[in-house]
Amino acid sequence: MAGTDPPTDAPAVSRFAALRSGQFRLLMGAGMAMQLGQWIQRVALLWVVYDVTGSALALAGVNFVADIFVLVVSPVVGPLADRVGARRLLMASASGQATVAVGIAAAVFTDHSSLTLLYAVSAGFGIGQAVNNTVRNVLVYDTVGRDLLRNGLALNGLTGNTMRVIGPSAGGVIVGLRGADLAFAVQAVLLVSAVGMVAALRRQPASTASRGGVLTELAEGFRHVRENAALRISFVMTLLTGALVYPYIGFMPVFVRENLDGTAIEQGWLFSGVGIGSLVGLWYVAAGRGGVRSMLWSGAGYMVLIGLFAQMTAFVPALVCLVLAGVVHSVFSTLNQALIQLNAAPEQRARALGLYSMAGGIQPFAALILGKFIKTYGPAGPMGMACAAAAVVTVFLAVRATRRAAAASPGAP
Repeated sequence: MAGTDPPTDAPAVSRFAALRSGQFRLLMGAGMAMQLGQWIQRVALLWVVYDVTGSALALAGVNFVADIFVLVVSPVVGPLADRVGARRLLMASASGQATVAVGIAAAVFTDHSSLTLLYAVSAGFGIGQAVNNTVRNVLVYDTVGRDLLRNGLALNGLTGNTMRVIGPSAGGVIVGLRGADLAFAVQAVLLVSAVGMVAALRRQPASTASRGGVLTELAEGFRHVRENAALRISFVMTLLTGALVYPYIGFMPVFVRENLDGTAIEQGWLFSGVGIGSLVGLWYVAAGRGGVRSMLWSGAGYMVLIGLFAQMTAFVPALVCLVLAGVVHSVFSTLNQALIQLNAAPEQRARALGLYSMAGGIQPFAALILGKFIKTYGPAGPMGMACAAAAVVTVFLAVRATRRAAAASPGAP
């Protein structure tokens, strides 16, 4: 039933229960290496693009290329994972990214980098991100099981957010001390190590999914989502945040300069605040807690806090809003990913996660529209209205889910 939590017989678990599985530790290590490499690459890639072109438009283009490939590739990742196996697909993705990293490192080192090559690298980054994010979540379920899924996804998120704090700083230091070629080389080493850890994972049983064409299997995934009320809620939330809330990240320089009269230093602190807050929120989910209602209420809180941030004209209140937003967003996003897997039929899990990633790919297109309003009316009004609209829909869903849960268990505390 929509708005109810998936059943589980598991008691409350230790926050680190998933670490009892050596297979999960291997997967988490591989994820840390890949995400650290990706953040180092992003810093180096953007630096080289601006160094080659001196154009902010070129920077926007490189980011758009990566995002559009996430949107295009994500839907077919699920059917591919069913066909070739999630472990094998993750190995292929990490190997391909390592090869690209070696090639771009050599090109930059020998002064043969070009804008065309950098766009190709960005496309490879987007493809790798679409594959890695989906397949790693599939493998979390495979390595820890249903009862520890929330626990495992939260621990995976904790490591990922830690790399989000460390990676950009490390990439900046490497580029500053030696150059972008060394940053790409470090990324290649990290990805090769990730391939080794993924190779050590046990092979998973073959999927029982039907074997039609990829497009046929993709259509089955869409049909499964359409017919599953619980999955529809998760996808509505993904679309809402992608279209109306997440674009604030791309407009951060506008908020910092126009609202806060700040500099790049303040912008760095604001980004760090979100990451720090997310580590706190994931601690809650890592205990195996939370369901549909927690996901919806935390999502509503996230939307309200981002809307408030857009109105701030002083740095400290703005930072407080983003730290708190990081707390509730980590609860919201991790539970949303977990609930998609818990509510999907076993043979449809990979496809559902691929479609989840695709739904998030609406962000760059929504940002173009929102950017026009921000250019005309300033950042506070349009961003505040977008977040308010998303929050109203989410609160409606949260109230309905809460009432249904109360009706289902009238004597429960």
